[in-house]
Amino acid sequence: MANIVKRKSVFIRKQEIALFRISNVSGAYIELTNIGASIVSIVVPDKKGVLSNVVLRYDNLEDYLTGNFYLGNTVGRVSNRISKARFTMDAIVYNMDKNDGENSNHGGYNGLNKKIFSYHINNESVAFYIESPDGEGGFPGNLKLRVTYSFSENNELQIEYSAVSDKRTPASFTNHTYFNLSANKDNILNHQLRVNAQKYLEADAEFLPTGRISGIEGTAFDFGDYKIIQKMALLKEDNLDGYNVYFIKQDNKKALGSVKDTISGRVLDVYSTMPGVLFYTGDFLSGQFLPFQGLCLEAQYYPDAMNHTDFTRNILEPGKEKKDTIIYSFRAEE
Repeated sequence: MANIVKRKSVFIRKQEIALFRISNVSGAYIELTNIGASIVSIVVPDKKGVLSNVVLRYDNLEDYLTGNFYLGNTVGRVSNRISKARFTMDAIVYNMDKNDGENSNHGGYNGLNKKIFSYHINNESVAFYIESPDGEGGFPGNLKLRVTYSFSENNELQIEYSAVSDKRTPASFTNHTYFNLSANKDNILNHQLRVNAQKYLEADAEFLPTGRISGIEGTAFDFGDYKIIQKMALLKEDNLDGYNVYFIKQDNKKALGSVKDTISGRVLDVYSTMPGVLFYTGDFLSGQFLPFQGLCLEAQYYPDAMNHTDFTRNILEPGKEKKDTIIYSFRAEE
């Protein structure tokens, strides 16, 4: 049975911010905060059984209110970019916050990542709750979201998103944790990646989908089998040293993506009900973090889906609850 403890509680502007730990019998654990319903730590064993944290984190909880990298955050209402910060739905044009040049990114200036969620500790999980009012960030509908975290005896971290709105509205939530399976002993360029995909979304210099869906075979995006990230990145011909690319899931029965560090033996398998994954190598990390110090595998709906009629999108219908799940499953190999 999971052991759940609230390890810290402080008040900022009369709002409680808290740190929670869910541990299993092996001693492995995750830590969470209600700021952005965020993952703070994931402490799991290597092939020798040594427990270490494998995600980037801030040392002070308050930094999650001001950080610029979506570190461990729940992001939305719509993750990733919306081109020109607008979309049309039901013949109505909606204008979003322009927080990424002329585009909107991760929900705009009032995205979920900086919100202080309410919470409830259950027997086996911690649930975070937030309400986003009609018009916030430009999105229609009063949205209610519950984000529930659990951590199993098999070192599986499960996230369930449950959302409901009183108006039709797009929704694409994800988690923006930066993983480093070496526990920061190296950067992530020597990690190996495998994705459950045969196709990816071609993107322009602003990381917006062009609308073209391309095959991965024989390209710098061919991670059908485990490949070293740095070696594959050398084959790229775009404006980014690393990766910021969305892969389309091929087989619903397999992990959406997997990454491993051969020195520590740690392997991460990502499963999700969502149709694809955004792979980002942390190129723009700065300050206390270095570029390529962590990588993201963000299960989500197609980026900019509202502006591409042939992309898979998630529309909440009024009063109908919609759920999606992400599972981060950790293991170690010799």
